[in-house]
Amino acid sequence: MNKNLIWLFVILAIVFVTTGDSLEFMPEPLQNASLESRKFVVGLWPSWLKPKNTNERTEEALEKFESPGETE
Repeated sequence: MNKNLIWLFVILAIVFVTTGDSLEFMPEPLQNASLESRKFVVGLWPSWLKPKNTNERTEEALEKFESPGETE
């Protein structure tokens, strides 16, 4: 197979998985397949690897600032 066709297939597969269920012209079984594929791909992400809360330190400082009378 030609390399360009492989890349085209990969790009179409990514577009299908990410936006396939929101396209109204697609039949219902294809929309469901897109949704299930996305759930499968998201399920491959390890549960212990969660995004870091970059605002956590700022939120704690704001809480401490808003209630200065309370001690921890």
